[in-house]
Amino acid sequence: MAIDFGAVLPGNMLTRQVRVANDGGAVCSLSGIAIGGDSSGWFTLSVVAPEPIAVPAGNAVELSVSFQPDAATAPFVRTGALVLSSDAPGQAQVAVSLTGKVKSTCSLDVSPTAIDFGSVPIGASPTSAVTLTNYGTGPCYADGIVIAPGSDSQFYLSSPVPAPAQLSLAPGQSGTVSVGFAASDRKSPHHRTGQLVMSSNDSDKPDITVALAADIEVGCELAWTPTQVDFGNVMLNTVISADVTLSNGGTSACGIFGLAITVGSDPDFTLAGTQARSFSLAPAAKVTIRVLFTAADSAPPHSKSGTLVFQTGDTQNPQGQISLSADVSTVCIEASRWIYTVDTAGMFSRFDPSTPTPTFNDIGILHCPGQSKTPNSMAVDQNAVAWVSYTDGNLFKVDTSTAKCEATGFVPDQHNLLEFGMGFVFDPSTGEDTLYIAGGLDYSSTHSTLATIAFPSLVVTPIGPVAAGNAELTGTGDGQLWGFVPDVGSSSGRSTLVRIDPATGKTLESYTYSSLISLTTGTDWAVKFWGGSFWIFFNGSVYRVSRDSSATTHTVLSGTGRNVVGAGVSTCAPLQ
Repeated sequence: MAIDFGAVLPGNMLTRQVRVANDGGAVCSLSGIAIGGDSSGWFTLSVVAPEPIAVPAGNAVELSVSFQPDAATAPFVRTGALVLSSDAPGQAQVAVSLTGKVKSTCSLDVSPTAIDFGSVPIGASPTSAVTLTNYGTGPCYADGIVIAPGSDSQFYLSSPVPAPAQLSLAPGQSGTVSVGFAASDRKSPHHRTGQLVMSSNDSDKPDITVALAADIEVGCELAWTPTQVDFGNVMLNTVISADVTLSNGGTSACGIFGLAITVGSDPDFTLAGTQARSFSLAPAAKVTIRVLFTAADSAPPHSKSGTLVFQTGDTQNPQGQISLSADVSTVCIEASRWIYTVDTAGMFSRFDPSTPTPTFNDIGILHCPGQSKTPNSMAVDQNAVAWVSYTDGNLFKVDTSTAKCEATGFVPDQHNLLEFGMGFVFDPSTGEDTLYIAGGLDYSSTHSTLATIAFPSLVVTPIGPVAAGNAELTGTGDGQLWGFVPDVGSSSGRSTLVRIDPATGKTLESYTYSSLISLTTGTDWAVKFWGGSFWIFFNGSVYRVSRDSSATTHTVLSGTGRNVVGAGVSTCAPLQ
């Protein structure tokens, strides 16, 4: 139950009736009829009869309540309550809420109705004013002038209104309320809002709200994630990547430059080849930096570290630095990193391609049990064990540190593969080495079959014909199989280096070298991959062909006097 008297001019009185009806079957008695103690004094009650008032069954009584504002002063909206007691069951106390508003001749104009401080640099404190003008014929009052609760704390009243925070304006008079914004908080969001609020005796504007807004100018504000990158355990001869995300949470572009892996970092950490080293990052934009780790080095220490650095353009945090770490997972030993060779005289040697002028270091003459033939080919596993085949098809194990040779249970001439080239290939997806062989009954045939030798059974499993012909093989630590097919006994210029599909024997790439020709049919040859290049031992000389530019040969050594027939290197050899 409620009565709203609406707007009433000062000095005028408006009376409303409250009808109390007895809908029961017995007389109701009303008492304690009054205006509640917390009610505005502008509400009054005229009791029609002395208390108590008896209301017979089916009858009603009317109580008169009046609202009379004394003046157009705040608060402009007044409230109260008419209370009474009765003996009606369940209705011992009854309250009727009362509301009335003082109507004035104030006509208040507020300008502006919204303030936007725009872009405000950190540390700046701009101010702006709201002007209130009384265009009415009576006084205007504005009170309760505050920055509304819930507004951003950086908004403030820059010229505090005297207590009780009220402005009094005569007709035609203007007054101002000044509001400031002190930009001090760099955190997002940079767009801040608030409200200036007040109440007035203008009947059309009892509650006034001025919207406030500001954008904090923080400049470039660069963040990155993660702050450190650990590649974990990385299988040897594999390449994995990790992404670092740079994001600009500021209000202006970040100029990023000098993106690099620092000097002193392990060389296995690199940036992706397409990654720009300098660029601009717009506000709210993100960019991904791709870092690569190539587990190409089997030599200890296996724990690798590095640092990615860049200049941020953020004056608060001018340099970015991200630590990099990885562990190379390998079964390799140091001795498995080198190329080993054997010549027709059985001299077993280590060839070191890492020096400016590679040399042969002789280890010893092979004395393989019961063997009267000459070596034919060789492969070396990750444990630095050399597997040497002879022209009669036998396969032996050789200690690469001593040249000691021992027999194996290998059965020669399986599937008509009597003489063959050999090479281990590492599969990064499985972490396993596979020994591939390619050959036939002898090397005079241009036909060659690709096969594998299983360990420890040493069983040969054919795959298919080698399309390129009778090739000496080499594998790589990143899963590729290559073969060298020499031009021997002619001048056709058909010496070729081919990449072979290990699943079929088909040629995937082919490069021909007119410089590698021998008119001697007894010429010996071998090939192995090390440090990003193919090392071809051919006709007493050593040649190098880069995998990145396979069309060109470089003579490393000539006239060595060594008829190298077998070369071996494990898949632990560096890829670059």
